[in-house]
Amino acid sequence: MKFTRITQIAKGWSSFIWLIKNSRGKVFVLKEVREKSPRKDLANREGKMLSLANSVGVGPKVEEVNFEENYVIMEHIRGQKLFDWVLSDEFKSEVTAQELYDCVKELYRQLYALEKVHLSHNQLQVGKNILIKRGVDKSGEAKYTPVIIDFEKSTIKENNHTKNIGQVDAMLFFNPNGALAQRVREKLNLTL
Repeated sequence: MKFTRITQIAKGWSSFIWLIKNSRGKVFVLKEVREKSPRKDLANREGKMLSLANSVGVGPKVEEVNFEENYVIMEHIRGQKLFDWVLSDEFKSEVTAQELYDCVKELYRQLYALEKVHLSHNQLQVGKNILIKRGVDKSGEAKYTPVIIDFEKSTIKENNHTKNIGQVDAMLFFNPNGALAQRVREKLNLTL
């Protein structure tokens, strides 16, 4: 794909993440390896793991994996990190218990889909690799949809001992002192 870089949106330990646009003006995300990164297999790892996640309806859709230039181009997800969303004023004042329930239910559908293909994300415990897209449903009500991102450190667990569900359980519900868990339990009227 021919593309133009728009702006750098993140700089990780091993990669740069850019907003790019193709020749038709459609916006995508480009994730490329940093020159100084000791991990030189970004396209192979991220491309393979994200493609596997895509096969069960999880993650931003892969547009291109370029092994020669070591980058992955994927769908651009406009959303807020789960961590920031749950701690936002909007969450506290505008998100209903039913909207949160529907969002969490969809997140667990995705986690179980990853279980079926033995894909362990390994970085879900903080809520920064889950984006929340805000939209509207058919009735015009707000709808919040989770999208799991950043599969670079994911692994395949043949014995099916993935950590996905346990990490999200702890983050959203069971961390007794965690700000996210407190907000979620409060919104859903749950107690430990």
